[in-house]
Amino acid sequence: MDIGERIERRRATPQVANFVVECGVLSPMTHISNPVGRGSTLERLLDALDPLFDGRLPSNLHLYGPPGAGKSAIVTALFDQFAERLSSGNGQILTTTRAESEGGFDFVYIDARRAGTAFKLYRSVLDSLTDEHVPKRGVGTGTLRRKLATAVEDSNRGVVVAVDHVGEDETLTAAETESLFDETDDSLAVMTVGRARAEASNALEIPAYSTHELTDIITERASRGLRQGVLDHAQVKTLAEWAEGDAHDALAALFGAVTLAVGADADRIHDGHLTAGMDAVPRDGVPLGIVLSLPENRRHVLVELLELDASVRVSVETSATAIAAETDLSAGTVTRYLYELAEAGVLERVTSENGVRSGRQPSRLEPRFPTLVFEALNEN
Repeated sequence: MDIGERIERRRATPQVANFVVECGVLSPMTHISNPVGRGSTLERLLDALDPLFDGRLPSNLHLYGPPGAGKSAIVTALFDQFAERLSSGNGQILTTTRAESEGGFDFVYIDARRAGTAFKLYRSVLDSLTDEHVPKRGVGTGTLRRKLATAVEDSNRGVVVAVDHVGEDETLTAAETESLFDETDDSLAVMTVGRARAEASNALEIPAYSTHELTDIITERASRGLRQGVLDHAQVKTLAEWAEGDAHDALAALFGAVTLAVGADADRIHDGHLTAGMDAVPRDGVPLGIVLSLPENRRHVLVELLELDASVRVSVETSATAIAAETDLSAGTVTRYLYELAEAGVLERVTSENGVRSGRQPSRLEPRFPTLVFEALNEN
Protein backbone atom coordinates (compact mmCIF):
# COMPACT_ATOMS: atom_id res chain seq x y z
CA MET A 1 0.00 0.00 0.00
CA ASP A 2 1.55 3.33 -1.08
CA ILE A 3 1.42 6.66 0.79
CA GLY A 4 -1.48 8.01 -1.23
CA GLU A 5 -3.59 4.93 -0.54
CA ARG A 6 -2.87 5.21 3.19
CA ILE A 7 -3.95 8.87 3.22
CA GLU A 8 -7.14 8.19 1.29
CA ARG A 9 -7.99 5.22 3.52
CA ARG A 10 -7.79 7.41 6.60
CA ARG A 11 -9.84 10.16 4.96
CA ALA A 12 -12.57 7.68 3.97
CA THR A 13 -12.77 5.77 7.27
CA PRO A 14 -14.83 7.17 10.17
CA GLN A 15 -12.76 7.25 13.35
CA VAL A 16 -14.17 4.64 15.73
CA ALA A 17 -11.73 5.73 18.40
CA ASN A 18 -8.58 7.81 18.53
CA PHE A 19 -6.40 4.75 18.01
CA VAL A 20 -8.56 2.93 15.39
CA VAL A 21 -7.72 3.77 11.80
CA GLU A 22 -9.75 1.15 9.94
CA CYS A 23 -11.98 -1.19 11.92
CA GLY A 24 -12.92 -3.47 9.02
CA VAL A 25 -9.39 -4.68 8.34
CA LEU A 26 -9.19 -6.05 11.89
CA SER A 27 -12.17 -8.36 11.33
CA PRO A 28 -11.52 -12.10 10.86
CA MET A 29 -14.24 -11.95 8.18
CA THR A 30 -12.16 -9.58 6.04
CA HIS A 31 -9.82 -11.10 3.48
CA ILE A 32 -7.08 -8.77 2.27
CA SER A 33 -5.93 -8.74 -1.35
CA ASN A 34 -2.45 -10.09 -0.59
CA PRO A 35 -2.57 -12.75 2.15
CA VAL A 36 0.45 -12.74 4.44
CA GLY A 37 2.60 -15.81 5.04
CA ARG A 38 1.29 -17.97 2.23
CA GLY A 39 3.82 -17.46 -0.58
CA SER A 40 4.87 -21.10 -0.95
CA THR A 41 1.29 -22.31 -0.67
CA LEU A 42 0.21 -19.87 -3.35
CA GLU A 43 2.94 -21.16 -5.66
CA ARG A 44 1.74 -24.75 -5.20
CA LEU A 45 -1.82 -23.67 -5.94
CA LEU A 46 -0.71 -21.81 -9.06
CA ASP A 47 1.12 -24.97 -10.17
CA ALA A 48 -2.13 -26.91 -9.89
CA LEU A 49 -3.94 -24.24 -11.91
CA ASP A 50 -1.14 -23.77 -14.43
CA PRO A 51 -3.21 -24.95 -17.46
CA LEU A 52 -5.17 -21.69 -17.20
CA PHE A 53 -2.15 -19.78 -18.45
CA ASP A 54 -2.17 -21.88 -21.63
CA GLY A 55 -5.88 -21.32 -22.20
CA ARG A 56 -6.93 -24.73 -20.86
CA LEU A 57 -9.14 -25.73 -17.97
CA PRO A 58 -7.31 -27.30 -15.01
CA SER A 59 -8.41 -30.54 -13.43
CA ASN A 60 -10.82 -30.40 -10.53
CA LEU A 61 -9.00 -29.65 -7.29
CA HIS A 62 -9.70 -30.07 -3.59
CA LEU A 63 -8.04 -27.64 -1.20
CA TYR A 64 -8.03 -28.67 2.46
CA GLY A 65 -6.52 -27.75 5.80
CA PRO A 66 -7.30 -26.94 9.44
CA PRO A 67 -9.53 -24.03 10.47
CA GLY A 68 -7.91 -20.62 10.32
CA ALA A 69 -5.21 -21.73 7.87
CA GLY A 70 -6.09 -19.03 5.34
CA LYS A 71 -7.82 -21.23 2.76
CA SER A 72 -10.64 -18.79 2.07
CA ALA A 73 -8.24 -15.84 2.07
CA ILE A 74 -6.00 -17.45 -0.55
CA VAL A 75 -8.84 -18.56 -2.83
CA THR A 76 -10.74 -15.27 -2.77
CA ALA A 77 -7.57 -13.24 -3.37
CA LEU A 78 -6.49 -15.54 -6.20
CA PHE A 79 -9.90 -15.54 -7.88
CA ASP A 80 -10.03 -11.74 -7.71
CA GLN A 81 -6.71 -11.59 -9.55
CA PHE A 82 -7.73 -14.25 -12.05
CA ALA A 83 -10.98 -12.42 -12.80
CA GLU A 84 -8.99 -9.28 -13.53
CA ARG A 85 -6.23 -10.87 -15.58
CA LEU A 86 -7.71 -13.98 -17.20
CA SER A 87 -11.38 -13.14 -17.58
CA SER A 88 -13.12 -12.69 -20.93
CA GLY A 89 -11.07 -10.52 -23.22
CA ASN A 90 -7.87 -10.90 -21.18
CA GLY A 91 -6.98 -14.54 -21.78
CA GLN A 92 -7.97 -17.60 -23.72
CA ILE A 93 -11.04 -19.75 -23.33
CA LEU A 94 -12.11 -23.28 -24.05
CA THR A 95 -14.59 -25.01 -26.26
CA THR A 96 -16.34 -28.12 -24.99
CA THR A 97 -13.39 -30.16 -26.30
CA ARG A 98 -10.95 -28.22 -24.09
CA ALA A 99 -9.20 -26.78 -27.13
CA GLU A 100 -7.82 -23.27 -27.09
CA SER A 101 -10.11 -20.53 -28.31
CA GLU A 102 -10.62 -16.79 -28.21
CA GLY A 103 -11.73 -14.94 -25.10
CA GLY A 104 -11.16 -15.75 -21.43
CA PHE A 105 -12.47 -17.49 -18.35
CA ASP A 106 -15.19 -16.84 -15.85
CA PHE A 107 -14.20 -17.27 -12.21
CA VAL A 108 -16.94 -17.84 -9.64
CA TYR A 109 -16.48 -18.02 -5.86
CA ILE A 110 -19.35 -19.56 -3.86
CA ASP A 111 -19.57 -19.83 -0.07
CA ALA A 112 -21.36 -23.13 0.54
CA ARG A 113 -22.56 -21.85 3.92
CA ARG A 114 -24.92 -19.64 1.92
CA ALA A 115 -25.55 -22.24 -0.76
CA GLY A 116 -25.80 -25.51 1.12
CA THR A 117 -28.07 -27.41 -1.29
CA ALA A 118 -27.79 -28.41 -4.94
CA PHE A 119 -30.52 -25.94 -5.82
CA LYS A 120 -28.84 -23.01 -4.06
CA LEU A 121 -25.46 -23.93 -5.50
CA TYR A 122 -26.74 -24.13 -9.07
CA ARG A 123 -28.60 -20.87 -8.61
CA SER A 124 -25.56 -19.06 -7.17
CA VAL A 125 -23.30 -20.14 -10.02
CA LEU A 126 -25.91 -19.35 -12.67
CA ASP A 127 -26.60 -15.96 -11.12
CA SER A 128 -22.88 -15.16 -11.32
CA LEU A 129 -22.65 -16.14 -14.98
CA THR A 130 -25.72 -14.48 -16.46
CA ASP A 131 -27.41 -11.10 -16.38
CA GLU A 132 -30.81 -12.75 -16.59
CA HIS A 133 -33.03 -13.08 -13.53
CA VAL A 134 -32.54 -16.43 -11.78
CA PRO A 135 -35.61 -17.41 -9.73
CA LYS A 136 -35.22 -18.33 -6.08
CA ARG A 137 -38.30 -20.54 -6.10
CA GLY A 138 -40.89 -22.00 -8.44
CA VAL A 139 -38.40 -24.06 -10.45
CA GLY A 140 -36.82 -27.44 -9.81
CA THR A 141 -33.18 -28.30 -9.26
CA GLY A 142 -33.11 -30.17 -12.57
CA THR A 143 -34.29 -27.07 -14.40
CA LEU A 144 -31.50 -24.96 -12.92
CA ARG A 145 -28.94 -27.66 -13.76
CA ARG A 146 -30.01 -27.63 -17.40
CA LYS A 147 -30.05 -23.83 -17.49
CA LEU A 148 -26.53 -23.76 -16.11
CA ALA A 149 -25.30 -26.32 -18.67
CA THR A 150 -26.86 -24.25 -21.46
CA ALA A 151 -25.41 -20.99 -20.14
CA VAL A 152 -21.91 -22.47 -19.94
CA GLU A 153 -22.13 -23.97 -23.41
CA ASP A 154 -23.58 -20.85 -25.05
CA SER A 155 -21.02 -18.54 -23.48
CA ASN A 156 -18.15 -20.37 -25.19
CA ARG A 157 -16.00 -19.55 -22.16
CA GLY A 158 -14.27 -21.75 -19.64
CA VAL A 159 -15.64 -21.54 -16.12
CA VAL A 160 -13.76 -22.17 -12.88
CA VAL A 161 -15.94 -22.45 -9.78
CA ALA A 162 -14.55 -22.42 -6.25
CA VAL A 163 -16.95 -23.80 -3.62
CA ASP A 164 -15.73 -22.94 -0.14
CA HIS A 165 -16.59 -24.61 3.21
CA VAL A 166 -17.66 -27.98 1.82
CA GLY A 167 -18.10 -30.95 4.13
CA GLU A 168 -19.61 -29.05 7.05
CA ASP A 169 -22.79 -30.03 8.87
CA GLU A 170 -24.98 -27.84 6.68
CA THR A 171 -23.07 -28.07 3.39
CA LEU A 172 -22.48 -30.66 0.69
CA THR A 173 -19.34 -32.78 0.69
CA ALA A 174 -16.56 -32.22 -1.82
CA ALA A 175 -17.58 -35.32 -3.79
CA GLU A 176 -21.25 -34.30 -3.83
CA THR A 177 -20.33 -30.81 -4.98
CA GLU A 178 -18.07 -32.03 -7.75
CA SER A 179 -20.67 -34.49 -9.02
CA LEU A 180 -23.21 -31.69 -9.50
CA PHE A 181 -21.17 -30.39 -12.43
CA ASP A 182 -20.53 -33.67 -14.25
CA GLU A 183 -22.66 -32.55 -17.20
CA THR A 184 -20.44 -29.53 -17.77
CA ASP A 185 -17.02 -30.97 -16.92
CA ASP A 186 -15.68 -30.27 -20.43
CA SER A 187 -16.05 -26.54 -19.93
CA LEU A 188 -16.25 -26.11 -16.15
CA ALA A 189 -13.67 -26.95 -13.48
CA VAL A 190 -14.47 -27.16 -9.77
CA MET A 191 -12.24 -26.27 -6.83
CA THR A 192 -13.67 -27.44 -3.52
CA VAL A 193 -12.34 -26.03 -0.25
CA GLY A 194 -12.81 -27.59 3.18
CA ARG A 195 -11.18 -28.83 6.35
CA ALA A 196 -10.96 -32.55 5.60
CA ARG A 197 -9.08 -34.31 2.85
CA ALA A 198 -11.60 -35.63 0.34
CA GLU A 199 -11.48 -38.73 -1.83
CA ALA A 200 -10.02 -36.75 -4.69
CA SER A 201 -7.17 -37.60 -7.04
CA ASN A 202 -6.04 -33.98 -7.09
CA ALA A 203 -5.81 -32.56 -3.56
CA LEU A 204 -3.67 -29.84 -2.03
CA GLU A 205 -3.11 -29.45 1.71
CA ILE A 206 -2.85 -26.03 3.36
CA PRO A 207 -1.01 -26.39 6.70
CA ALA A 208 -1.71 -24.36 9.81
CA TYR A 209 0.20 -21.12 10.20
CA SER A 210 3.42 -21.17 12.19
CA THR A 211 3.68 -18.81 15.16
CA HIS A 212 6.03 -16.64 13.13
CA GLU A 213 3.59 -16.43 10.21
CA LEU A 214 0.71 -15.65 12.55
CA THR A 215 2.80 -12.91 14.16
CA ASP A 216 3.27 -11.37 10.72
CA ILE A 217 -0.46 -11.55 10.01
CA ILE A 218 -1.42 -9.86 13.27
CA THR A 219 1.27 -7.22 12.78
CA GLU A 220 0.08 -6.51 9.23
CA ARG A 221 -3.56 -6.15 10.27
CA ALA A 222 -2.69 -4.01 13.29
CA SER A 223 -0.46 -1.73 11.20
CA ARG A 224 -3.36 -1.08 8.83
CA GLY A 225 -6.16 -0.91 11.37
CA LEU A 226 -4.58 0.71 14.43
CA ARG A 227 -2.37 3.66 15.12
CA GLN A 228 1.27 2.99 15.89
CA GLY A 229 2.00 1.90 19.45
CA VAL A 230 -1.55 0.81 20.28
CA LEU A 231 -0.55 -2.87 20.27
CA ASP A 232 3.01 -3.72 21.29
CA HIS A 233 5.17 -6.58 20.05
CA ALA A 234 4.89 -8.57 23.28
CA GLN A 235 1.10 -8.54 22.94
CA VAL A 236 1.32 -9.63 19.31
CA LYS A 237 3.57 -12.53 20.33
CA THR A 238 1.20 -13.51 23.16
CA LEU A 239 -1.75 -13.52 20.77
CA ALA A 240 0.09 -15.50 18.09
CA GLU A 241 1.22 -18.18 20.55
CA TRP A 242 -2.26 -18.42 22.10
CA ALA A 243 -3.97 -18.90 18.71
CA GLU A 244 -1.86 -21.98 17.86
CA GLY A 245 -1.82 -21.41 14.11
CA ASP A 246 -5.45 -20.31 13.75
CA ALA A 247 -5.66 -16.88 12.10
CA HIS A 248 -9.44 -16.73 12.54
CA ASP A 249 -9.14 -17.04 16.32
CA ALA A 250 -6.19 -14.65 16.51
CA LEU A 251 -8.03 -11.91 14.61
CA ALA A 252 -11.27 -12.58 16.49
CA ALA A 253 -9.44 -12.10 19.80
CA LEU A 254 -7.73 -8.95 18.52
CA PHE A 255 -11.04 -7.52 17.30
CA GLY A 256 -12.61 -8.29 20.67
CA ALA A 257 -9.75 -6.60 22.51
CA VAL A 258 -10.14 -3.50 20.33
CA THR A 259 -13.90 -3.48 21.01
CA LEU A 260 -13.30 -3.59 24.76
CA ALA A 261 -10.63 -0.90 24.65
CA VAL A 262 -12.88 1.39 22.62
CA GLY A 263 -15.74 0.77 25.03
CA ALA A 264 -13.49 1.69 27.96
CA ASP A 265 -12.36 4.87 26.18
CA ALA A 266 -8.77 3.68 26.55
CA ASP A 267 -5.90 5.20 24.61
CA ARG A 268 -4.43 1.81 23.71
CA ILE A 269 -5.02 -1.92 24.08
CA HIS A 270 -4.04 -2.99 27.58
CA ASP A 271 -3.19 -6.55 28.60
CA GLY A 272 -6.55 -6.89 30.33
CA HIS A 273 -8.36 -6.09 27.07
CA LEU A 274 -6.28 -8.67 25.21
CA THR A 275 -6.90 -11.35 27.84
CA ALA A 276 -10.64 -10.69 27.78
CA GLY A 277 -10.60 -10.73 23.98
CA MET A 278 -8.96 -14.15 23.99
CA ASP A 279 -11.35 -15.44 26.66
CA ALA A 280 -14.28 -14.49 24.39
CA VAL A 281 -13.02 -16.88 21.67
CA PRO A 282 -13.72 -20.52 22.65
CA ARG A 283 -11.21 -23.20 21.73
CA ASP A 284 -12.34 -25.36 18.79
CA GLY A 285 -15.37 -23.11 18.50
CA VAL A 286 -17.70 -22.44 15.60
CA PRO A 287 -16.32 -20.02 12.97
CA LEU A 288 -17.96 -16.63 12.72
CA GLY A 289 -18.87 -17.32 9.11
CA ILE A 290 -21.24 -20.08 10.18
CA VAL A 291 -22.90 -17.96 12.87
CA LEU A 292 -23.28 -14.91 10.64
CA SER A 293 -24.83 -17.02 7.87
CA LEU A 294 -27.62 -18.23 10.18
CA PRO A 295 -31.15 -16.96 9.45
CA GLU A 296 -31.86 -13.55 10.93
CA ASN A 297 -34.29 -14.88 13.54
CA ARG A 298 -31.68 -17.31 14.89
CA ARG A 299 -29.07 -14.57 15.07
CA HIS A 300 -31.56 -12.34 16.87
CA VAL A 301 -32.12 -15.08 19.46
CA LEU A 302 -28.35 -15.35 19.95
CA VAL A 303 -28.06 -11.59 20.47
CA GLU A 304 -30.79 -11.68 23.09
CA LEU A 305 -29.20 -14.71 24.77
CA LEU A 306 -25.88 -12.91 25.13
CA GLU A 307 -27.61 -9.98 26.79
CA LEU A 308 -29.21 -12.12 29.49
CA ASP A 309 -27.87 -12.00 33.01
CA ALA A 310 -26.16 -15.17 34.19
CA SER A 311 -28.88 -15.65 36.81
CA VAL A 312 -31.46 -15.92 34.00
CA ARG A 313 -29.42 -18.26 31.82
CA VAL A 314 -29.47 -21.06 34.38
CA SER A 315 -31.65 -23.21 32.10
CA VAL A 316 -32.92 -23.40 28.53
CA GLU A 317 -36.47 -22.76 29.74
CA THR A 318 -35.67 -19.58 31.70
CA SER A 319 -33.55 -18.30 28.83
CA ALA A 320 -36.30 -18.96 26.29
CA THR A 321 -38.92 -17.23 28.43
CA ALA A 322 -36.74 -14.15 28.88
CA ILE A 323 -35.88 -13.96 25.18
CA ALA A 324 -39.52 -14.39 24.15
CA ALA A 325 -40.43 -11.44 26.36
CA GLU A 326 -38.05 -9.23 24.35
CA THR A 327 -39.05 -10.47 20.88
CA ASP A 328 -42.14 -11.30 18.87
CA LEU A 329 -41.33 -15.02 19.12
CA SER A 330 -43.13 -17.41 21.42
CA ALA A 331 -41.25 -19.18 24.22
CA GLY A 332 -41.85 -22.48 22.43
CA THR A 333 -40.30 -21.20 19.20
CA VAL A 334 -37.30 -19.75 21.05
CA THR A 335 -36.83 -23.05 22.88
CA ARG A 336 -36.80 -24.91 19.57
CA TYR A 337 -34.27 -22.48 18.10
CA LEU A 338 -32.01 -22.82 21.13
CA TYR A 339 -32.03 -26.61 20.95
CA GLU A 340 -31.34 -26.48 17.19
CA LEU A 341 -28.40 -24.13 17.77
CA ALA A 342 -27.07 -26.46 20.46
CA GLU A 343 -27.44 -29.43 18.11
CA ALA A 344 -25.46 -27.51 15.48
CA GLY A 345 -22.68 -26.78 17.99
CA VAL A 346 -23.23 -23.02 18.00
CA LEU A 347 -24.30 -23.32 21.64
CA GLU A 348 -23.22 -25.85 24.27
CA ARG A 349 -25.51 -27.24 26.93
CA VAL A 350 -23.75 -27.20 30.30
CA THR A 351 -25.30 -28.82 33.37
CA SER A 352 -26.18 -26.24 36.01
CA GLU A 353 -25.87 -26.88 39.71
CA ASN A 354 -29.23 -26.14 41.33
CA GLY A 355 -28.53 -27.61 44.77
CA VAL A 356 -30.89 -30.52 44.26
CA ARG A 357 -29.21 -33.90 44.56
CA SER A 358 -31.86 -35.99 42.83
CA GLY A 359 -33.71 -35.60 39.55
CA ARG A 360 -32.60 -34.18 36.23
CA GLN A 361 -30.28 -31.19 36.51
CA PRO A 362 -31.13 -28.15 34.34
CA SER A 363 -28.68 -27.11 31.64
CA ARG A 364 -27.62 -23.63 30.68
CA LEU A 365 -26.43 -22.60 27.22
CA GLU A 366 -22.92 -21.32 26.59
CA PRO A 367 -21.83 -19.79 23.26
CA ARG A 368 -19.30 -21.69 21.17
CA PHE A 369 -18.36 -18.76 18.94
CA PRO A 370 -16.46 -15.46 19.33
CA THR A 371 -19.10 -13.39 21.10
CA LEU A 372 -17.54 -9.92 21.03
CA VAL A 373 -16.93 -10.01 17.28
CA PHE A 374 -20.34 -11.51 16.59
CA GLU A 375 -22.13 -8.73 18.47
CA ALA A 376 -20.16 -6.05 16.63
CA LEU A 377 -20.48 -7.53 13.14
CA ASN A 378 -24.09 -8.62 13.51
CA GLU A 379 -25.09 -5.02 14.20
CA ASN A 380 -23.67 -4.07 10.82
